[in-house]
Amino acid sequence: MSVEPQRPVKLTRGTKKIIEEAIKSVEPEKRNNRIVLCARIAQMLEERFEGDNLTYQLKRMDLQTTGKILEKIDMYWYKYGSRINQMMSQTEER
Repeated sequence: MSVEPQRPVKLTRGTKKIIEEAIKSVEPEKRNNRIVLCARIAQMLEERFEGDNLTYQLKRMDLQTTGKILEKIDMYWYKYGSRINQMMSQTEER
């Protein structure tokens, strides 16, 4: 039985920005719900890009499947989760 080594999950600046926009756009009590965030990210990407450009952008950001989107959300929370409260307090001050 061979164990396949895990590849590191990378977050591009664009992916990070989309995740942050999704977090800001959902209701406060749903910000930790990765399924809600995944649906919102997919919706945002569909609104932002069309046709072959959508396909290209999804491949470039490695967001072709819901599994990959969820993987990126998890990595975002792991790396930047502490920034969310700070980010949200700045948004509320404006």
